[in-house]
Amino acid sequence: MALRGRGNRKSLGEFLNKWESVTSSHGGSTEVTSAEQSFHTVLQGRLIEIGNDRGLQTYSPNRAKRFNNVPLSELTSLDKCPDLQFANYDSLRNIDVIWFREAAKQFYPHSAFEIELSTGIWSGVGRLAALREYSARLFVISNEQNRFKQVMQSQPELQERIRNVVTDYVGLLYSAETRLRDLREEIGI
Repeated sequence: MALRGRGNRKSLGEFLNKWESVTSSHGGSTEVTSAEQSFHTVLQGRLIEIGNDRGLQTYSPNRAKRFNNVPLSELTSLDKCPDLQFANYDSLRNIDVIWFREAAKQFYPHSAFEIELSTGIWSGVGRLAALREYSARLFVISNEQNRFKQVMQSQPELQERIRNVVTDYVGLLYSAETRLRDLREEIGI
């Protein structure tokens, strides 16, 4: 069966000659998640854990989504997005993942990430632009490098500020950071 979205297919073999499994209630969550939504959550969870491992304060608006069977709300160190003086709060609090550094009980944005798998690069760049007055590092996580370049050509003031990172690199970074964390714990340094 082909569902909406690129590469979003589901084998129906498990339901062959099992009509009761198709018609019965599963008693679980009725929330439908696409492959893209699930991958989006995996990337968010990985970025949150990397930020935590680096000793930064982490925030994500998608509190109920789960990464490794743990709600993102339990992974992030901040329950609420800090209100920054020079940023539009509505845009800021909707950025997929933000890392903050804390100094003298104040929060300063360190890095911000917009994961764009299906909604388009424009919306992510628009949200990240809320941090233009800060020296935070800004990233769009996307496999659409040509589309990213097109969008950035129309945003010359942000061209040097926002980088595109391919989704595979987030996985590689997460793996390396996890190995490093485990090694630090093992040897006690």
